[in-house]
Amino acid sequence: MAASADSAGTLYAGELEIRLGEGLVLATGQALTLSVREFELLAAMATRAGAIVTRDELYREAWGGELRPGDRSVDVYVSKLRGKLEAAMPDRRFIHTHPGFGYRFQPEPSREGAVGTAAASPGAGIAADKRSRNVYIGASGD
Repeated sequence: MAASADSAGTLYAGELEIRLGEGLVLATGQALTLSVREFELLAAMATRAGAIVTRDELYREAWGGELRPGDRSVDVYVSKLRGKLEAAMPDRRFIHTHPGFGYRFQPEPSREGAVGTAAASPGAGIAADKRSRNVYIGASGD
């Protein structure tokens, strides 16, 4: 499911509501406390839901300049934003990293519970590391 927008400049991604004109984000009806940069990064990704947005594009949108070589600001703020979104809605995953390309905003059910449980059992760490992170194979009935 991608983000949908209404005529008032509000984006919806399931129970996440992003009010662009107000600088407000609601998760299941509760306001999230985001910094200006976090909000601008979220807005930049959510308005292009499903598409990969490069770190350069995100920097331009949130900071208004050109990303300097070695600058990790985008990564740091995306990490903080991801943490806040996942804390508010632990059953959902919104921001996906594409190493060497950028970030993609696309709401998906979280798989952390299942992966965390498997990795905690003895000998499961090796198998968990060899799984593709881009493919989800669920039990019948998922």
